[in-house]
Order: sequence, then C-alpha cells, then structure tokens
Amino acid sequence: MSLKHRINNLIPILFGIRARLTAMFVLIFGTTTVIFSIFLYYFLNQSLLKDFDESLFNYSVDVSQTIEIGQNNSLTLPPLKIDEGKIYPFSAGNTLFIIRHISGEILSYGSNSKNFNPRYKAQFKQILAGADSAYHTTTNISTEDREAISHRIITFPLDSDSKPTLFLQIAAPMGTFETQLNQMKTILLFGLPGILLVAIISGLYLSARALRPVQDMIDKTNNINASKLDERVALPKSKDEIKKLAETINLMLERIEIAFQSQEKFISNASHQLLTPITILKGEVELEIKHEPHPEKRIFYSSILQEIDSLTGIINSMLLLAKIDSGKNILHVVESHPAELIIDLLPRMQKLAEQKNIKIKLDIIENSERVACLIDVELMEQLFSNLIENAIKYSFRDSPILIRVFWNEMATKIEIEDFGPGVPEPARKDIFNHFSRADTSSKIKGYGLGLSIAQKIAHLHGTAILLENKATNGALFSIELPHPQI
Repeated sequence: MSLKHRINNLIPILFGIRARLTAMFVLIFGTTTVIFSIFLYYFLNQSLLKDFDESLFNYSVDVSQTIEIGQNNSLTLPPLKIDEGKIYPFSAGNTLFIIRHISGEILSYGSNSKNFNPRYKAQFKQILAGADSAYHTTTNISTEDREAISHRIITFPLDSDSKPTLFLQIAAPMGTFETQLNQMKTILLFGLPGILLVAIISGLYLSARALRPVQDMIDKTNNINASKLDERVALPKSKDEIKKLAETINLMLERIEIAFQSQEKFISNASHQLLTPITILKGEVELEIKHEPHPEKRIFYSSILQEIDSLTGIINSMLLLAKIDSGKNILHVVESHPAELIIDLLPRMQKLAEQKNIKIKLDIIENSERVACLIDVELMEQLFSNLIENAIKYSFRDSPILIRVFWNEMATKIEIEDFGPGVPEPARKDIFNHFSRADTSSKIKGYGLGLSIAQKIAHLHGTAILLENKATNGALFSIELPHPQI
C-alpha cells in the first residue's frame, strides 16, 4: 500500500466526524472528570485538615490540664511542670511545645523543644479577638527524627478565656495527613490518564457503532452506478436521524432512476425516429445519383450522401451509448481470444488505412499459454474498431500503426500505437469524455464519441483503456482484459 493511499485512509480517521465526536466526548468527559477531581482533592484536604485540627485541639486540652501555673501568673514562678508520661493523641516524642507570655517571651519548653520558636503575633490576635485557638502550618521545623515535611501548630490559651496572658503552642507532625493526600494524588495522577484512555477507546467504539449504518450507506451508494439505479440502501432498525437519512437517499435514488430512464427512453426514441427519415433520405439521394446525367450534380449528391452516412454514424453511436449507459442485460459474454477478433477486423481496417497509405502491423507475442477471455464479442469488436479507426484518423500519412497482443496468467494486454501528433497534455484528462477531441480543427473529421464508447465498453468488462506515455510522437492506448479465475 502506497504512502499516499495510507494517508488518504488516515484522513477520515483523524479528521472525520467519528474523530470529532470522540474528541468532543473526551473533552467534555475529561474536563468534567478533572474539575471533579480537583474539587475532590480540595474537599478531602479540608476534611482531613479539620479532623487533624480537632485531634490537635483535644491534645492541647489534655496537655494544658497537666500544666501547673503559679499564683497571679507571675513570670518569676518556678518552672512549669508537665506530665510527659501521659498517653496523648500524638506521640509526645515527636510533638514540640512551648509556653509563651503574651509579650512573646518563652516561659517553658518541652523536653525536645529547645529550638522550637514558631510565630505567634497573628495567632495571639485571633485568640484575643474571641477564637478558642489558632492554627497554622509550617515546613521550617527540623527535628532529629523527622517523620513529616510539614507540622501543624496550634496556639492555645492557658489561663483565661477572655483575656489570656499565657499561651501553649504545640507543633504536631502531619505525616498521616501527608500520606493520605499523597495516596489521593497518586490515584488521580495515574487514574485520570487511565480514565481518559478508556474514554477515548469507548468514544471511538461507540461512535463507530453509531456511524456504522452511515458507513454502510456510503459503501452501498459508492457501488450504485447507472446499471444499478434500482438498488437502495438498507434502512436501519432504529427510528432516528440516520434512518431518515437512509430514506432520503432512497428517495433521491428513485428520482435519479426515473430521470435516467426518461433520458434513456428519449435518446432511444429520438434516435430511432431520426434514423427512419435519414434512411429514406439516403435512398432518395442514391436514386438521384443513379439517374443524374451531369457529373457536377453527382458530385454534389455524393457529398450529401457522405454527410448522411456521417449523421447515421452519430445516431448509431448515440443509440449504442444509451444502450451501454443503461447497463441492463446488454452483455452476452463468451470465451473468446481478443487476438482473433483483431485479426478478423484487420482487412476492413486496412482498407480504411490505405486512404492515407498507412500500414497496420499486428504483433502477437506468445510468451505463455494463450487463455481465452470472457467478453461480449460484438461490443469488443466495436471497442477495437474505435481504437484502430482513431489511430488511423490521427496518424500521419505513410506512418505505421502497431498493434501488440501479449498475455500472462492474469490478463491479456492489447496495445494500439500510432505515430501522429499525439494527445496534447491539456486534452489527456478529457479524452474519454463524450464529444471530446484532441484536435478541434476541421482537418480531422470526428465527433468525439469513439473513445467514449470504447471506454464505456471496457468498463462493462471490468477494465479500462489507458492512454500511456510515449517518448516519441503519437499516442499509445492499452487495455488489459482479465482472464477467468479458475
């Protein structure tokens, strides 16, 4: 498969409606999931922090009940006594605590809290404003056995509920808190990409299933041609917009079929109606030529007769085109060798070529066992006649026409080469269209139907006529007729 073909196959996948629906689904689902995860993480953080603060508050109450304060809260009192043997919500060995005076002076330390000196001014203001305690988090505490990055510090009043002068400050490691948040982060960091991947795969799968009837319609309509206009796309079972689309396509195909049949009928009837008076006119002219004694008038009648024959040829070509375009029951295939058909045509074609002193040369290259093709003999004779007549028409005088026939196990190939002016580059793409001519001057007579008819006959046989590139002057047409598969 070529790179270009692969790219063409990738374009609908990357930029088609299936990809856009999946992208929209993933964007909406992913955005919603990310926002939900952020809120989930925020509320978990707040909930854990609230529980941690409540435990720290209870711990502070327990610690405060073990502290003995002297009379009148004198700063000259003996050192405070703290019962460190009691079991608390937090490990006493990992918590730090001090007692401060409202002035900021540290009155007492815990056993491992000599270097503990947290901020206090903002916390004192909160308590003096009516709060029962104040909290803040710090990462600046360094201990010998550090079990957490952060510490939560509570500032707690000791001596009075209204105007306290002594405050307890305790720092507790937030190891459990950090562990729970890190677990949540891990779940979100690994879970979100997994969820988005599942969303992408699910979106592609669901969009493919939803659009499968549309793809079936595309495949079916691509296979409908002029000979299959009676076929219709299958209606899906679901009663939705896709079924409405299928019904609309079928209605359009029905209208096209009616219009096409009407056009075929018109062309066929018009051609038959034209042939009758032209045939009568030709008989009258031939009769006049026989009884006309003056040579000048006989030449005039002969010219009229040539134009009548030309007009008859056009009408017959249009009839054949209408018959081919209908595509219904016109092929009567039999096993036959294309080389034998060309040999039968050569005497008639050579008489036509002698008017320009052209020699037709047939070269049959037998490089393997000859295999017959399944062809409609009458139509294939018309194809070869049109190609050879076209070569004669456009060849220079005294030049040859080369016909080569060779075959392999898969197909028989026929090449017809002339040595005329060739086909100009701008005309190559339209050379097989109706009424298209490579030379539009009046020097070469023709109406541009021969190659069009030949190409349509080739298509009926499942192949095509190709205009090959040539290094020398002239044109080279080729056709490959496939062999029957055993």
